[in-house]
Amino acid sequence: MKILITGVYGIVGSYLCEHLKNNNEIVGIGRKKVFDECNKYYSCDITEKEQIKKVFIENKDIDIIIHCAALAHNKGNDLSFDRFMKVNYEATKYLVDLSNEYLNLKNFIFISTISVYGENLEKSIYRETDICEPRSPYAVAKKKSEDYIKEKCKSNYSILRLAPVYSKKFTLNIDRRSMIKNIPYRVGSGKQKLSLCNIANIYEAINYIINNSDKECEEIYNISDNEIYDFNDLLRFNNVGIRKILFPKLVFKFLNEINKITFKKQFIHENTIKLITDNIYSSDKINEKIKMKYNIEDLN
Repeated sequence: MKILITGVYGIVGSYLCEHLKNNNEIVGIGRKKVFDECNKYYSCDITEKEQIKKVFIENKDIDIIIHCAALAHNKGNDLSFDRFMKVNYEATKYLVDLSNEYLNLKNFIFISTISVYGENLEKSIYRETDICEPRSPYAVAKKKSEDYIKEKCKSNYSILRLAPVYSKKFTLNIDRRSMIKNIPYRVGSGKQKLSLCNIANIYEAINYIINNSDKECEEIYNISDNEIYDFNDLLRFNNVGIRKILFPKLVFKFLNEINKITFKKQFIHENTIKLITDNIYSSDKINEKIKMKYNIEDLN
C-alpha cells in the first residue's frame, strides 16, 4: 500500500510511520524542511491548497490517507477560534476535496478526538452513537471535519476518536492528571474513572483498517485501552506514595458552578469536569474487530 501520513513527525504520525513503513510505502507531509524517516517527504503547509494539490498530482497512486496533522489544545501562539478552524477544518476540507479529484483512495482515515462529545457532569460513558456536543474550538473544528468527511468523502472513510494518548516517549496525558509542576495531587478519593489510549492501540486499529480497507466503509470508532483506569492508577504509575496534595471534589464542583456564572472559560469547565467525574470512552466497537490489547503496564 502507498500511504500518505499528514503530521508525519508528530507523536501519533511518527509512531505510525515507524510501524507501517516495513510493509508499506510512506509519503509524509509536515512543516519541517527535512524528515528522513519515510520513503518520500514533502515540506508542506496543509492550509495551503495548492501545496496539497502538488503532492497529490505527484502521487496519484496513494491508497490510504491518514490525516494526523492538527493544531492541538496547547500548541502554538495563536489559539484563536479562527486558527483552529483554518488548521483543523479547512485543511481537512482541502484533503477531502483534492483526494476526491485526484486519487482513487481505498480509505481516508481521520484522527479525531473524544473531545467531540463535550463534557457533561451527568454522563460517565460515551459511545460512538452518542450525540456530540463539542465546546472548545479544537473540538468544534474536529467535529466539523468529521461531518464534512461523512458528507463529501467519495472513498471509504474511518474516523478514529482518540482518548488521551500516551506512549513511552509521551506521558503528558498521564502526568497532567496526577502532577502539577512535578507536585503530585489527587482530587477526592482518586476513584474517578477515565479512559486513556496507548499509542500502540492506535496502530493496531489503523493496521486493521488498512488490511481490511474494502470492508471498512463509513465507520466511526472510539480508540481507547480496554482497561479503565482511575486517578490512583496514574499516581502509582508515577510512583507517588503517601505524599501528595489532596483536593476535595467539592472545591472543583464549586469552581465549575462559579465559572458558569462569571468567568465562562472553556478550560475551567472542561478540566473541572474531567477531574471530578467518570469519563469512559467505550472501545467495544473496534474490539469486535481487533483487540485494543495494550495498556499502561506495557510502558514498564
